[in-house]
Amino acid sequence: MSTVIPVPDNWRSLFNSWDELRQGYHAGDKDETVRGCARRLDATLPGSEGDPVLFWTLGLLTLAPYVAFGNPGPGVEDKVVAVLSRVAHGDDGKACAHGWHPYEAEVDDVLERLPADLEVLSSPVNQALDDLLPEDLLPEDYLDELDDQEAEPANLSGPEILARWQCPRTASGFARAALDYLGATVR
Repeated sequence: MSTVIPVPDNWRSLFNSWDELRQGYHAGDKDETVRGCARRLDATLPGSEGDPVLFWTLGLLTLAPYVAFGNPGPGVEDKVVAVLSRVAHGDDGKACAHGWHPYEAEVDDVLERLPADLEVLSSPVNQALDDLLPEDLLPEDYLDELDDQEAEPANLSGPEILARWQCPRTASGFARAALDYLGATVR
């Protein structure tokens, strides 16, 4: 089954664990949860079309508040910054015809919507395209705030926004957003 973006079979339980940690009520080993996501992302790099690089990058974006403010153990932040830096450089020199990508939305809005977005993004391609609307993949507040209705993403259809999620530059952009959240410079 081909999904919109590659995701592991157990993506829901992984994401729930990450979101619990982000919300501050994760009962497991917090540092191991972060390290595990970073290891999986590191193992998928440089990434091919079938690898879940975007999924694991979104995982580290979800975990970034804990890494930034939750007092993680020694080496956790360094590992996260190192692997995110590699992903952030993944689009170096690649041209793209898209004028806008989902990582350009406000990070906290993306994080709040991520469970719903992942439901769409993990769907089989034909199912995800059925009656897809822009607000199915972007915060409605973000779409409402756009002043120029001729600018992307306000004038994009749902499938066009989906194509932006699938763009190779999206994982790199979310990696840079996570690094910004951590106050780290892209190395």
